[in-house]
Amino acid sequence: MPPASFKYRAFLSYSHADTGAARRVHRRFEGFRIDRDLVGRVTAMGPIPKTLRPIFRDRQDFEAGSSLTEQSIAALDASAALILLASPRSARSKYVNEEVRLFRSRHPDRLLIPLIVDGEPGNPEHECIPPSLRFAVNPDGTITDRPVDVLAADLRQEGDGFELAIAKVVARLIGLAPDEVYRRAERERQRQRRMRAAVGVVMVLLAVAGGTFYWQSQQQKQTLADISALVDKYSLVSPALAAVPGARAGLTQAITAIADGAAADPRYAKALALLKAGKPNDAEPLLRAVAEDKAKRAGNDAKAAAAAYRNLASIAAVSDPGRARDYYAQAAKLDPSDMLGMYWNGWYQQDAGRLDAAQAAFAQVIAAAKPGSDDEALLGAQLGTGDIQDQRGKLVVALATYQGAKDLADRLAMSDPSNALWQRELALSYSKIGDVEVPQGNLPAALASYQAGFAILDHLANSDPGNNNRQRDLKLSYDNIGDVQLAQGSLPAALRSYQAGLAIADRLAKFDPGNTKWQRDLSVSYDRVGDAQVQQNTLPAALSSYQAGLAIAQRLANSDPGNGGWQRDLAAAYNKIGEVQVTMGELSAALSSSQAGFAIFDQLAKSDPGNTLGQSDLAVAHGDVGGVQLAQGNLPAALNSYQAGVAIFDRLVKSEPGNTEWQRDLSLTYASLANVYRKANQPWRVREELAAARAIIVQLMAQHPDSPEWKQDIAWLDQQIAALRN
Repeated sequence: MPPASFKYRAFLSYSHADTGAARRVHRRFEGFRIDRDLVGRVTAMGPIPKTLRPIFRDRQDFEAGSSLTEQSIAALDASAALILLASPRSARSKYVNEEVRLFRSRHPDRLLIPLIVDGEPGNPEHECIPPSLRFAVNPDGTITDRPVDVLAADLRQEGDGFELAIAKVVARLIGLAPDEVYRRAERERQRQRRMRAAVGVVMVLLAVAGGTFYWQSQQQKQTLADISALVDKYSLVSPALAAVPGARAGLTQAITAIADGAAADPRYAKALALLKAGKPNDAEPLLRAVAEDKAKRAGNDAKAAAAAYRNLASIAAVSDPGRARDYYAQAAKLDPSDMLGMYWNGWYQQDAGRLDAAQAAFAQVIAAAKPGSDDEALLGAQLGTGDIQDQRGKLVVALATYQGAKDLADRLAMSDPSNALWQRELALSYSKIGDVEVPQGNLPAALASYQAGFAILDHLANSDPGNNNRQRDLKLSYDNIGDVQLAQGSLPAALRSYQAGLAIADRLAKFDPGNTKWQRDLSVSYDRVGDAQVQQNTLPAALSSYQAGLAIAQRLANSDPGNGGWQRDLAAAYNKIGEVQVTMGELSAALSSSQAGFAIFDQLAKSDPGNTLGQSDLAVAHGDVGGVQLAQGNLPAALNSYQAGVAIFDRLVKSEPGNTEWQRDLSLTYASLANVYRKANQPWRVREELAAARAIIVQLMAQHPDSPEWKQDIAWLDQQIAALRN
């Protein structure tokens, strides 16, 4: 039944002790201005209404009497949703508990949205979620002992903040993404604020000195609130920022600096207005002009110029990591003493596949960082260095680097056990160690490392069930464990781990459909479940899983065609589907899928020729298309595809000889060419390609004889060459 068919849009459940908060929230919901452009749009919740009124708020004294009134029960039944004001008072209130219990048992298909006012979910001393929501409720209304995950919006400033939390609830009530609701509401709030500011000017002119100081204090508070709202907004709508360590802190610093400079520099003032209007791309040229001017005077103050470039980079990262990379590099040249800025420079260089530049930046951090003041940058640089060593096939060195990072994270965590950041970094270090132990072939050790990280993340998630980021960390940890179990051949266990991760990803995606990071996580989880199903040879089920992941990737890519990461995910999804279709013998469909993925990789490579990762993706995509063409018997086309891949990998290897991953990819592509010549009955060409493939692996083994992967490669190539002699 659509919400419009109910008497009430929602029922507001709260403790009598929280009446003040309930009044404020109730007024905000009933007075919430839904943008005229949205009204009438049909969503999963039906047509969007002009207003959310009426929201039922029981005004009786809840502490009088021993049970719910008939009026309350009737209102519950007549409400499309229930909004729970979660606090320690409501968690102890038998009336709130009863309202939630009745609503869940009688209307399990309707929305129930917790909104935290105070307290901490899962903390026995400050629990804010009543038992009827913490545990599963049977159809007969009995509360079980089976815990359930609770995802809540948080009104507090240290949580979502009042306006963003309200927008999240409104979004769920009307079936839209929170960022769309929040962005439109912000525009209206800005308009109202400008009107109030005009009145404020007159008041200031008339105020006495004491009144003036008070007004300035209020303005300062409003400015801080504005900055927090902008950071929330861009963190919410920008998936590009999600993967960058410390990005939120950098964005906060940047917007604060822009706001502080607005009074003295009209370019900063205009840029701030554009940021508030949701136009970061338009603000960027103004910020770049400021940074360039400061750089011209860098002899006087290079640090100020570097700070301007870091601010510019944080804003550019909202929409274009490539431009952010260039700005961070410029800032690092101007002020190499800023450790966090140097770390970000290294991170962006590494993300673009520029490993030499990234390693140099990380090395500067490791050499110059001061323990106690630069711990975050130092730990990040150690982990980043390990990542580069891993990518270059230096597994023993990478493992030692990761273990050093783990030891640092362990010391930091022990020095401040209440610091969740250090606990999380310790878990990440364990995961990185596992990432190296897997290619070393030490799967039992890798599983133990991943499980050590999982134990930390599971504790963090259980200690704060309402913290969605911790739930996501736990999901990723399930994925790591599933990867090892899959490699060990423990297919049922791997599938269970992947499905546990999928369940978390699905809950997060449903809780906040507008959170693109969580939508992507759900897509990746479907892919991993599909991987396990492929290994179990349940190909139709695997194809369904991959197609579910593709559907999400397609929506994300369509929503932001300029987002290279989402385009890359979409291309990879097409390739996975193509691989299954080849195995199932559906070669025509497989060729269409692999060509769709290739077209995306080709466009990405052309749009950023300097991004070596994009070039590597394109080479692999040539091979995927060639594999289908080979299966179809179209040898000339397959030959062209594989040769194009060889040409790209050859260029990449020559540009960075230390990248062992590209060298191995080149070897595998030579081996694929040998398959084409084998089908063409040209054994001399088969021998040439296999010899070229083998020469690369021999060279790699001479440098790093500990790699079991390369040992397997050489054994397989020797077997293929021996078969030619028989």
